[in-house]
Amino acid sequence: MVEAVKYARRIAAQAPLAALIEEELTPGPRATSDEDILAHIRRDGGTVTGGDFILSGELEDARKAIRASAERFEANGWTIVRADGNTDAANGEFVKDTRTAVLSLRRRALEPKMSSGTLAIRNGG
Repeated sequence: MVEAVKYARRIAAQAPLAALIEEELTPGPRATSDEDILAHIRRDGGTVTGGDFILSGELEDARKAIRASAERFEANGWTIVRADGNTDAANGEFVKDTRTAVLSLRRRALEPKMSSGTLAIRNGG
C-alpha cells in the first residue's frame, strides 16, 4: 500500500499531470516517510487508496493529455482499459494487478489556464 502511494506520486510528478496538480489531498505532502504514509493508511483505513489528486492548470487538449498519460502508464506495466474523449473532456482508466487508476481531465474552453481534473488510484485487492 505504501508503494502504491509512492507510485501515484511518481505518476503525478510527470508531465503532463505535474503542471496540472495543485496539491495532494491524501495522504498529503507532510507524509514523507514510509512510516508517515503507513500511519495515514492505518488511521484512515476502510478503502485503501493509492492517492487522490486534484489537478488544476493549463490544458490545451484533454484528449492529447490523456493519450500522453496512457503511454506513461503503459510503459510502467499498466493495461489501458479506456482512453477516450475530446479536446474539452477526456478520461482514462488503467489497471495493474489489483490497482485501478482513473484520470479525468476537463478543459475550460474560455480559460484553458484554469482547467481541472482528477487522478484516483485505488487498490481493489
